Amino acid sequence: MGCRLLSVLFAAHLLLLACSDEGGSGAAGPRAPAPSPTKEGAPNVLVAYHSRTGNTKKLAAAVAEGVGRVPGVTVAVRRVSEITREDLDGADGLVLGSPTYYGNIPGKMKTVIDDWSWKMKVDFTNKVGGAFATGGEKTGGEEHVILSLLLFMMNNRMILVGPLHETQTTQFGAMGAAAVTGRHDPGLSGDELEDARKLGERVASITKRLLS
Repeated sequence: MGCRLLSVLFAAHLLLLACSDEGGSGAAGPRAPAPSPTKEGAPNVLVAYHSRTGNTKKLAAAVAEGVGRVPGVTVAVRRVSEITREDLDGADGLVLGSPTYYGNIPGKMKTVIDDWSWKMKVDFTNKVGGAFATGGEKTGGEEHVILSLLLFMMNNRMILVGPLHETQTTQFGAMGAAAVTGRHDPGLSGDELEDARKLGERVASITKRLLS
């Protein structure tokens, strides 16, 4: 009885193998796994900014210079009001820059970036993100604006990074790049521009690493 049961089970196993051999070639065996999808073309970082006086635009240009330090990564710089769905879909990394109005994001910029999610239905999942801000005073709220931009990215499932700053012994990170332009003598210092370049460089570096 036991031998007969084993024979039946063995025959059933052979039948299953025959049925799993598509096309009846008789060469039953494990199938090769489907290739993993890969992104065509170079990684792309989009630097999107809002600017009224031009200082945030200058900082955005410095971020783009930093992206250019990473070989093989392309960069586009756009005002948030000019950005299309295609720009956002094609970006692997996104850096948002904003001036500080009364300690907060300007209403026009807030409306635009909210519409990216609510109206355009852009999927930001796993895009790399960073943020920068300008303000007229040292206590003008630049850090709050940066955090607000990063919270937008976090709620849209993005991967957040900040610039790396080097000392003689170590590297340490920061949440973003901020610049104080001053009300009576507007301008950006060399250190502030370099912080923006470091932000762009790190966003580009992490974006390239994730896509490699």
